[in-house]
Amino acid sequence: MTMPVMLPRKRGVKVDKVHFVDFGGQLKPFMGGPVQTILRLGSRFALEVTIPLMRAEPDGRIWSSRLTQAKIFGALMHYRQDGLTIGLPGSPVVDGAGQTGFALALRGLRPSYAIREGQAVPVIVSGRRYLYFASQTVVAGTDGRAAVPIYPMIRRSPADGDICEIAAPIIQGSISGNEVSWTRLSAPFCDFGTITITEDE
Repeated sequence: MTMPVMLPRKRGVKVDKVHFVDFGGQLKPFMGGPVQTILRLGSRFALEVTIPLMRAEPDGRIWSSRLTQAKIFGALMHYRQDGLTIGLPGSPVVDGAGQTGFALALRGLRPSYAIREGQAVPVIVSGRRYLYFASQTVVAGTDGRAAVPIYPMIRRSPADGDICEIAAPIIQGSISGNEVSWTRLSAPFCDFGTITITEDE
């Protein structure tokens, strides 16, 4: 299996926009009555990134190479949490197989480590990253365990011991559209415009 390609952190983001892609929805009766919320498995995230103008050498050369490879093989990009001090979470892993729904049991956290509401709680399952977020603040026990309420619901049940990348969250997915293109200015600079990375599962 070909590995997805990590996009560079250097010169990486001018501005980004997070999209929640909801595969559920609301049933609104046309004759009145209560609205029903339908929860469906598969809701996920997309990250729309505007890449800053950069010199063609060496940054533009490297970015053009990584973007083209990521279009073919899939993209990885560090997920920014500006202003949040992540600290030292320990070495968290999934605590028990067969987990589903809106909670994730973890072990290996640093005792008393606080996972804050809205903090990324990504899990690697069979080599693929799944991005989740804590729906409320939870503090790990003295044994390093915590039951973390998350959203959206678990899309693929992790195995016991699967890694949770709290310390350095990454979004994994495909680059939207049928092509990747960039403008080469005579300065010499490169303008890569905006790309969108959408989780595949």
